[in-house]
Amino acid sequence: MDSVVVRKVWKENLVEEFELVKVALRSHRTVSIDTEFPGVVYRPANVDGHDLGKLPPNWNYQFIRDNVNSTNIIQLGLALCDDKGCLPDFGTECQYVWEFNFKDFDVYNDLQNPESIELLERQGIDFDKNLKEGIESADFAALILESGLLGNHHSAFTWVTFHGAYDIAHLMKILIRRPLPYDLTRFMIMVQSIFGKRLFDLKHMMKFCDGLYGGLEKVANALGVQRLAGKSHQAGSDTLLTLQTFKKFLDVYFKEQNNGGLGVRHNGHLLTKMQCVLHGLELNNGFHQWNNAGLKIINPFSHGFRRLNLNSAGLKMINPHQLNSASLKMINPHQLNSAGLKMIYPFSHGFHVINLNLCRRTSAICN
Repeated sequence: MDSVVVRKVWKENLVEEFELVKVALRSHRTVSIDTEFPGVVYRPANVDGHDLGKLPPNWNYQFIRDNVNSTNIIQLGLALCDDKGCLPDFGTECQYVWEFNFKDFDVYNDLQNPESIELLERQGIDFDKNLKEGIESADFAALILESGLLGNHHSAFTWVTFHGAYDIAHLMKILIRRPLPYDLTRFMIMVQSIFGKRLFDLKHMMKFCDGLYGGLEKVANALGVQRLAGKSHQAGSDTLLTLQTFKKFLDVYFKEQNNGGLGVRHNGHLLTKMQCVLHGLELNNGFHQWNNAGLKIINPFSHGFRRLNLNSAGLKMINPHQLNSASLKMINPHQLNSAGLKMIYPFSHGFHVINLNLCRRTSAICN
């Protein structure tokens, strides 16, 4: 592989870099993300950190939700590759990944885990520079939605994470501009509607493979994958290592012979069983059966960001200029709908409101 450059993105070059991302997305359909955030600030009493992943998924989600709702993102790494495993090079001798630096986190005033902050500082993150020159997350949200990367249930993109629940949750939070949904079922519905079905968490997948355990660095070393750029706990470097490790993982554990015996391909049947499952948030594979109960995941970002009503009659599009008095009320973006949850999507760039009223729908799914 040619030398890899981590493109540092700040407020001043955000629009320019997203233009490059959009060019790369035409041919690079595998997407890896990683985030850096101020650490875990809430933990269950009498539970060791190593045992958090052993909690029941619904409990685990409550702690993830509370932590993400209470903290602000610091960095997001983005890596893209094509069908041949190549990163975008834009006709140069280098290949590229992106590292977006946000100003949302104020190290002097915001809730944080001091040990996590010290670690990030040792790894080179400059919190003062982020505050002065960092990206407004609302601006990032508008551009990534406009890029076409998100918001398509039938997306052609494959998303890759490692222990990705916090990464996905932090990205979702800055997209919806509101706290995360109250329960895990609603969260996973939103995950699929935003990221599509082809979302993989390597931490979950490797549980079914002998000899793999531990964090990203340990798994990468076990597979013979070397870090090509940057340092650990920097989002650009970690997202590149995640993508490299995922590709090697597929070659080692999911390779099968073609019918003609020429070449190899990845075992799509096995991969399908592992898609859209995040480590620690497994829903007993029931998530993949929801469509059989009549649930249709729709694209909340299409058709000019019209208002959607996800009601028990089955997720249907309604006229954005009408109100359904039985299930949809005009809601102030700073209020909650007391009739049920009520996740509001008040995007800051003129997008319409989405009301996720899923109480009866959730009941139908679970029965």
